[in-house]
Amino acid sequence: MMIVSKQKKFITLFWGLADFEEDSFGCLFHLLQEYMSKKYSKTVAFVVVFFVLLSIFLLFNNGGFNNKSKNKVSSYYASFISSVQSLDLALAQIDEDQEPDEIAVRMFDVYTYINFVNDRLDLLIDNTDNSLELDTLKNDLSLLKNYYEPLVRKQISNKDESNLQAHNEFKKQIHLFNEALPKEFKNTKDFAQDFNKAAKHIKPIIN
Repeated sequence: MMIVSKQKKFITLFWGLADFEEDSFGCLFHLLQEYMSKKYSKTVAFVVVFFVLLSIFLLFNNGGFNNKSKNKVSSYYASFISSVQSLDLALAQIDEDQEPDEIAVRMFDVYTYINFVNDRLDLLIDNTDNSLELDTLKNDLSLLKNYYEPLVRKQISNKDESNLQAHNEFKKQIHLFNEALPKEFKNTKDFAQDFNKAAKHIKPIIN
């Protein structure tokens, strides 16, 4: 009798569980989903916060890198501007009333400054982007060096036949170039336009 009673209880329990599984499977699955979402919600939140903080860090870090890069370009641009100003000043010191030998010495100084301007421009080209028409200016300044060298040679070898008119035109255009150049580097479209416009003052000399 005891064995039969136990069998009945087992059958009753079995069918009860079967009924529960059949009738309440959807509810059980829903509860399981809710439990899993609560269990992993903190982990998901942590991951989201982590990536947000990482993004902010990278943003600021990239901004710092850009600032360093901009400061570097500004330094090279300031050096280029200084070389152009020195060239303009050297040209301003040449006067037709000076002795031919003195003019020759000062013209040789100008030729040295032209080389210096070309060197400073090369450094600027190596450390900036293509928003400025630097390759065109580099070509023009290189031609400028080739243009001025014969003037110096002629002043040294044939002092009485020097072409001061050509030299004065040269001096005028360099001064306009120096005056038109933006004095500080800015990574803007307006700066690029002003710079490229100033560079056009070299064209009349070499054409």
